[in-house]
Amino acid sequence: MDVLKKPQKISKRNPRAWQAPVPQKPVARIYRFDTFVLDQEERVLLRGGSPVALTPKVFDLLSVLVESHGHLVTKATLLERVWPDAFVEEANLSVNIATLRKVLGQGPDGRPYIETVRKLGYRFVASVQRIERESPLKVVKNEPEVLRPGKLRASQGLNSLAVLPFENESGDSDAEYLSDGLTESIINSFSHLEDFRVLGRNTVFRYKAKSTDLQKIGEELGVRSLLTGRILRLGDKVIIRAEVTDVKEGWQIWGEQYDRKLADILAIQAEIAAEISKKLRPRLSADEERRITTRHTDNPTAYHFYLKGRYHWNKYANKGLSTAIDYFRKAIEEDPVYALAYVGLSDSYYRLSHLHLPASEAMPKARLAAEKGLEIDETLAEAHTALGSVLMFYYWDWEGARRECLRGVELNPGSAIAHQRLGLYFNLVGRFSEAVHEYEAALDLDPLSPSMSQSMGFEFFLLGEYERAIVQAEKTLELDPTYGPTHLMLAWVHKRRGDLSKAIDILGRAMILDDSPTYLASLAHFYGLNGDQTKALAILDQLEKRAKDQYVSAYCRAVVYIGLNEMDLAFEWLEKAFEERSEMVPFLRLGAECDNLRSDPRFDNLLRRCGLETERARAVQI
Repeated sequence: MDVLKKPQKISKRNPRAWQAPVPQKPVARIYRFDTFVLDQEERVLLRGGSPVALTPKVFDLLSVLVESHGHLVTKATLLERVWPDAFVEEANLSVNIATLRKVLGQGPDGRPYIETVRKLGYRFVASVQRIERESPLKVVKNEPEVLRPGKLRASQGLNSLAVLPFENESGDSDAEYLSDGLTESIINSFSHLEDFRVLGRNTVFRYKAKSTDLQKIGEELGVRSLLTGRILRLGDKVIIRAEVTDVKEGWQIWGEQYDRKLADILAIQAEIAAEISKKLRPRLSADEERRITTRHTDNPTAYHFYLKGRYHWNKYANKGLSTAIDYFRKAIEEDPVYALAYVGLSDSYYRLSHLHLPASEAMPKARLAAEKGLEIDETLAEAHTALGSVLMFYYWDWEGARRECLRGVELNPGSAIAHQRLGLYFNLVGRFSEAVHEYEAALDLDPLSPSMSQSMGFEFFLLGEYERAIVQAEKTLELDPTYGPTHLMLAWVHKRRGDLSKAIDILGRAMILDDSPTYLASLAHFYGLNGDQTKALAILDQLEKRAKDQYVSAYCRAVVYIGLNEMDLAFEWLEKAFEERSEMVPFLRLGAECDNLRSDPRFDNLLRRCGLETERARAVQI
């Protein structure tokens, strides 16, 4: 069965056909609400006297809302006031509203400051006082802080949840996919709730098979409630026990035991999510209730294949990804309209690309699978995020990538991956402050994820804050000393600081953990720059021998030749990387491997041809 039959063209939302006259800019004022002070003239928001980092557009958005506090501000008005000279989709507005809500947190009454008026706009609901200017406010430079994983904001009300991994009591490792899958499915259900924080998979799975001092875990994670559970499979039957605890007060909020057939696992998952939501969020909108209880398939066999696919996908390895693809295909064969299984297929091919397969072989399959998922369910956030990633890193369709990544965050603001991918887009187009906010949101949702922590470290690297990048990298390695990308980033940081010996030492030790072509090429690059051509050429020879049995990207060869100062050969291989549509080509302007190529006209020409320079110029206006 061809599970990747090309879908019909996906419809796109129509742009606004008419724009009202832009209102005159209001007089700059100072406003106070709760512990915040908003100074429009100085363009600063203070919390308890300390400045709060806001992007220019988020600051403008807050100003408009505060000026009209207590009253509805329509989406059209916000778009006209905040983006007067550019066309911006509503998805962009939604993402900035979500960012603003995360920055402000909850009011003293446990409610968010910004209320959504469904289909119309937003209302700022806090009591606001306009104050007279006594003296200019001193503005402290707003910089993102070094974020220690686990250094989390505390949640006051029952508006935060950590779903700890369900314990597999079956004594059968083959049933592990079931306990892991049930945990992930419940997390995904709650991630769609607005103004509700549920921690991501990577964070909660660090507590798998560990002692459960719930109060301590709640304090570490900065959440008010914890869901714990056990699952026992007995042949074709399953017993699931689950309970939610208020970790601050120490009492049980909800608890239940389910004795059902294994085929009922889908219904049990929906029941658990619905019952918990009633306790934590008694008043759900119709849309939120639908999202909580959505079942993407009614076929239990397909669902079990999907859970097995995700279980192997999380192993990252080449073999695990191949196994995951087999299970996702089996899920689709059981249920051809199982949208999530197509997303799993897309994610698997995306992860195989560049490292294990040529992008030209993997990425078209990833796109086709994501588009098939959207053909089935246009509201599936995971499919938009998957498609945005492929459009960004293979097709270099920057406008399409932006649209899809924004849509993914809009549909699921509780998805750390969606925020992370949107942050990648912002970095590539040079909008670093927006990237910081997306990475902060991702790290807040999945604070113990090495990947999310690494993203913030990479951001400091891009901003030239090398000391802070090193500190952040150390925090990441506290989470996972074997996390290869962080070792690689540290090596490039020290290269930028002029300490090639340190870079070689770091990467040489990291090669024990990961001797993939990318790491080998980077080490050869450092040897070449350090004057040790013999070692650099030896690694190049090793890469060529590997290329006979496994995929080695053209980008890797280019990196080696750059280190050897063989510029013509370097550009020859960069051209081949361009032809391969390597995902590393858009990163060339950001990375440190091309520092000695930037003055060469061929370098700018390469970036122009992938459309990135045009997108960078256009994106500045948004």
